[in-house]
Amino acid sequence: MGTDASKDRSEQFESVRKSLNETLQDRILKILLKNSNMTPKQFESFLIDSVSESSLQRGSISRERPRLRTDRDFLSRGSFDRTLKQAGRNVVEAIFTVLLLGYAGLLETPQLEPFIEVGNRLKAYNELRGERSGEVEKMEDGIVSELSEILTSMIVRRGKMNDYIRPY
Repeated sequence: MGTDASKDRSEQFESVRKSLNETLQDRILKILLKNSNMTPKQFESFLIDSVSESSLQRGSISRERPRLRTDRDFLSRGSFDRTLKQAGRNVVEAIFTVLLLGYAGLLETPQLEPFIEVGNRLKAYNELRGERSGEVEKMEDGIVSELSEILTSMIVRRGKMNDYIRPY
């Protein structure tokens, strides 16, 4: 009976790791990540932390989270926790940056509308993504195009913004 439980945990672990791998290969995620203030390792750690509560066996979460990282077979808990803390700090700083820009009048509602629209499209795309139909692929191309347009319009508005945007 103990081996069955162990086998189930191992299968569950591999299923979560496979799902993480698939998520990290998403074309739109790669574009967003490349232009975010998180490193791929920080994002992956943040993602693992987010899914581990519901996906991993209670009591073994802190041991198993570092093993879910896809970039290496072994990672210490301390290293994982440091990377996770950096990711969390970057998320908080990004939120405060948006609030600061809004408070200073540098980011107004009309300027946010394209982001809200793309955000809604990203949500719809993410909901359909599991289906892998032709419609999803067309939607993906449209979202990539919209992201490009938003980044380009920011460049035109802010002049030197292209010095900060990473091409995809």
